[in-house]
Amino acid sequence: MKKYLVTCLFFFVCSCSHISLPTNVYVIDIPDSYTEKFQNKLQVGSGPVFAIMHINIPSYLNRPQIVLREKGSKIYIDERHRWGENLDKAISRVLSDALTNNLASINGVAVPLKLGIHPDYTIQLDISRFEGSLNDYLELDAFWTLQKGGAKIIQASFYKKIAVKGDYSGFVQGYGELLSLLAQDMVKAFMTHIQ
Repeated sequence: MKKYLVTCLFFFVCSCSHISLPTNVYVIDIPDSYTEKFQNKLQVGSGPVFAIMHINIPSYLNRPQIVLREKGSKIYIDERHRWGENLDKAISRVLSDALTNNLASINGVAVPLKLGIHPDYTIQLDISRFEGSLNDYLELDAFWTLQKGGAKIIQASFYKKIAVKGDYSGFVQGYGELLSLLAQDMVKAFMTHIQ
């Protein structure tokens, strides 16, 4: 009987050790400091439409878990910290909002490319690096192309590294900040070529 109780207690303790910790889920948004209040300024259809084509990101980043860069070429993936949507779709959504904020002066709008949309311009974005280290830095290295009717108008690269503080929430906020800075940079280039 004693062996039975010890065995049961052993299995009970072992089963309790496999209780999983809660999973934290994050979404990227534009930080308030980069959001222009453009309600009632935008008249749908009155300005140029920019469609963001499928965004290319490295496959090791396009996963449910948030990827952190450790020293050198080592990455860290924590199962308990995940994206609330596919990272490429999140980037497209946030970049669309950030571009639209910056295109308000010409009533321009940016949207992810979908069937049935006939944009004036298309944007191709290739990201080679969009990661960093928790409570340290986050970097975005990208190359983008603006096209009209299939013809390339502008090709440019963008690189920015910012300091991030705090936990995963601060780290994720850095993604929105970098996408907002990318949008500002892109719209500056657009304005010299589309007017």
